[in-house]
Amino acid sequence: MAYLLDGNQVGFPDPSLAEDDGFLAVGGSLEPLWLLNAYYMGIFPWYDDEEGHPYWYSLDPRMVLLPTDFRCSKSLTRLLRSRRFEVRVDTCFREVMERCASVPRPGQSGSSWISRNFIDSYCRLHEEGFAHSFETFQDGQLVGGLYGVSLCDYFSGESMFHTVTDASKVAFAKLVEFAELHGFRFIDAQQPTRHLESLGAKPIPREEFLKLLESNDTQKSYRGRWKSNTVVLLIGGNQGDRIGLLVRAMIEIANRIGVVSLASSIYETEPWGFEAEQNFMNQALVVDTDLSAEEVLKEALAIEKDLGRVRPSEDKSPLSVLHSSFSVKKYSSRPMDIDLIFYNNAVIETPELQLPHPRMHLRRFVLKPLAQIIPDFKHPKLLKTISELLAECPDSSDVKEYF
Repeated sequence: MAYLLDGNQVGFPDPSLAEDDGFLAVGGSLEPLWLLNAYYMGIFPWYDDEEGHPYWYSLDPRMVLLPTDFRCSKSLTRLLRSRRFEVRVDTCFREVMERCASVPRPGQSGSSWISRNFIDSYCRLHEEGFAHSFETFQDGQLVGGLYGVSLCDYFSGESMFHTVTDASKVAFAKLVEFAELHGFRFIDAQQPTRHLESLGAKPIPREEFLKLLESNDTQKSYRGRWKSNTVVLLIGGNQGDRIGLLVRAMIEIANRIGVVSLASSIYETEPWGFEAEQNFMNQALVVDTDLSAEEVLKEALAIEKDLGRVRPSEDKSPLSVLHSSFSVKKYSSRPMDIDLIFYNNAVIETPELQLPHPRMHLRRFVLKPLAQIIPDFKHPKLLKTISELLAECPDSSDVKEYF
């Protein structure tokens, strides 16, 4: 039985009352409050009629991808590493929707379900900071992408397109990377398809999907324009006001590098590789940025200096000093140290910068705070999650949660 909704009062029936094909209700509005209420309940609009009345669905089964289940084939991995495509986030949301609506699809006759009303409505939701797009560019031209809605700690994908082979897969891989780096529990892919199944998504009963929604973490709504890059930092020091310096470092990072999306607890750790009178205070951060890895490194060095760090005179270049611990055997106390651990899932190996941090998997004081905030992020070279690396870490030094 389908329900007719009152357009003057936001509200939906129980999604478990949907018909066999998932059709639940008609009416209401595509205004942001209606859309957010629907997604929160596991409902989404599929199309609207000539009068603009949306048709609401709750499918059974529901296609869901756990980020750890993502199947990145060898060919896709090579393609991602080749940098043939550039992936941006939230830079041309409306154009992505328009391309999704206009690109011909096998078996589709007539116009797309993505009407002008849908485009305008989701663009309003994008302006409110809840709808997002992942965009694939080649030679400066948009050739693929996807859009969807992020609420709490999951992402609901709506549609994707490509005009160049594999361009939409590249956008989807970027979405999964973002999900792992921000602690998303799952990606709602909605309708089962062979393509999504090939990427690791699985159909689950609607009842199971609704239970997933019951444990939503409302504190993890990443509202606003998402950045195109994510850097993982470890900050810490063992001189001066250790806690105060961590706070100051986080403020400077937010002002000069990007939005601090996740922060671990503060951990007190033994000095690694030398003896000192005072232990370190360390904290892991996930920071969203529009800066390149090299630009992040320059800013991190400047912040360290502003917070009182003085480096040995034999350090040669400003780009190499932050990662000088990779090659220098002598360690010493310092008021602030800012290490780049990951930059997206990029592998960078230059004289100036090595990412992922080449010894992070050997250091408990790095892995323990990381495991608190991004336990399921997979190391792009070792192909193991942070949790797995922590369990295998040979370092037995004392790392205690301070607060």
